[in-house]
Amino acid sequence: MKKIIYKGMMDGLAIDRSVREQKYDMIKHWHPECEVQYYVEGHRSFFADEDTFHAQGGSLIMIKPHSVHHTYSSKERYHDRILLLIEADKFKEASLFLGQDLNTFFEQYHGMTQIPSEQQAAVHLLLKNIADEVIEKKQGYQQLISVKLIELCLLMQRIQDRHQTHTHIKTSGTTSDVRIDQIKQYIRDHLAAKPSVHQIAEMFYVDKSYLCRIFKKATGYTITEYSNIYRVKEAQRLLEDTDLSLAHIAGLTGFNHITYFNRVFNKYTETSPLQYRKKKISYKESLREKNNL
Repeated sequence: MKKIIYKGMMDGLAIDRSVREQKYDMIKHWHPECEVQYYVEGHRSFFADEDTFHAQGGSLIMIKPHSVHHTYSSKERYHDRILLLIEADKFKEASLFLGQDLNTFFEQYHGMTQIPSEQQAAVHLLLKNIADEVIEKKQGYQQLISVKLIELCLLMQRIQDRHQTHTHIKTSGTTSDVRIDQIKQYIRDHLAAKPSVHQIAEMFYVDKSYLCRIFKKATGYTITEYSNIYRVKEAQRLLEDTDLSLAHIAGLTGFNHITYFNRVFNKYTETSPLQYRKKKISYKESLREKNNL
């Protein structure tokens, strides 16, 4: 059961602190916002793209936009976590002070940093101050939150430079890694054909059971899951950038039935393809209206 300690939202930012004491495994998902998760206490496993981190008290994880990620229960199920979601384009002042776009900053620091014990209280307080400003919305709160976001980012830079505690995503290198990279690229290049596990195994001259085992171990995904995620991502692009019908998009991304397309799309995005398109069209129209003012 999830216990909410505090929760607040404003234009471009959402923050909450929650506690869980029972098993909870989040589905793999992605979103356009930058994400920060800070663990006050407890333990939690965290999957980002193709690497796994084991968070504990003092762990701060920065997730770049559109990164596939999820958290899941470790052996110790209790955790106390602060979650921060940021729309980078709503905080251009922060980008100016940092000398780079917030999205770029999160790409650079994507991964987990273990905050030194003597600085954990400062990080916790900084996040609590952001939450207070979001919840109370006193005069000038937007500007003050921008300042505090800059402070958080600069603090992360200093901690990494001083303590070198940043955990980078692993890179490929071994023969096995190279083979897995080739398989991943093959899947992404053949989304419409949707090759079966058996077909992929034959293509790369490996046993099907062995293929499933090494792919899961190397990436954190099953082959079906990896394929579905990239098919949904491509469907999102087509829904945003083209006027193609839903049925046509389903076919181009390897979904033979519109019902199955809707079900898988909803699983990873929590919305239907039609609602996703309507939302994106509405957003683009609002941007045009603002630019024409």
